[in-house]
Amino acid sequence: MLSIIISSYKPANFKALKENIDKTCGIVYEIIKIDNPGLMGITEAYNLGAKKAKYNFFLFLHEDIIFHTDNWGEKLISHHHINNLGVIGIAGGTYIPSVPSGWFTNMNYALINILQREYDTTLRNVKTFTQKAHKAIAIDGVFISISKDNFYNYSFDEKLKGYHGYDTELSLRVAKKHQNYVVSDILIEHFSPGNPDKLWFINNMYIRKKHRYNFNVKNDEKTEMLLYKAFTKTFFTYYKKSFINYFKVLQFLPISRVKLVNCLKLIKFTLYSND
Repeated sequence: MLSIIISSYKPANFKALKENIDKTCGIVYEIIKIDNPGLMGITEAYNLGAKKAKYNFFLFLHEDIIFHTDNWGEKLISHHHINNLGVIGIAGGTYIPSVPSGWFTNMNYALINILQREYDTTLRNVKTFTQKAHKAIAIDGVFISISKDNFYNYSFDEKLKGYHGYDTELSLRVAKKHQNYVVSDILIEHFSPGNPDKLWFINNMYIRKKHRYNFNVKNDEKTEMLLYKAFTKTFFTYYKKSFINYFKVLQFLPISRVKLVNCLKLIKFTLYSND
């Protein structure tokens, strides 16, 4: 019933996860392990795994997690019967800004149900919603489930290299025609926090250029401005100020989402901040 696809580079993590799935899944499943110690990007690994999958529902899963919910497979399959379903996750976002961004913008738009292990080994129980299934737009890649039929209509974009952005890109593409959800009745523990490095930043710029579509029911001017400023600051930590680079930043100006006076303020911020 369920094909679980894992891009693996840490044998100990994979072994622990496999044993955990054996004890907790509760339905017929297969695990497709793609050994990937830096051999390929995660999009290639996942697409390769999907070609080998035999069941009607796919779960793309990080190997640095364990499940805390018994019979979670039954719960996942039941969610797949939601009408016009796109992608299912256990964390995601409900707002997509004009600027490049991952699934997370701020806590106001974050849908999270996870036990998160921090770098100092502190365990945080993060739960921001209570519905069994909550509508979302962008989905976090730690846990991504999609039907076989839908996956073959989309698949992961192999132009994205490395291990960042694949989740946001796929879920945004799917969200144009289907409804994505995050669920609260499946709990996992995640052993490593994220690492938003320069490649994460580059991949998110590629994604936003590809998906200019406004997914939001209502624009949030304050959030757009804050995220634009944060994006601009980060951009100029990686790149020197120049005419070309100013243009690269200004192409993400939220012109249709903020008042004209605030657009002018953002242009001034782009040109003169940190001078």
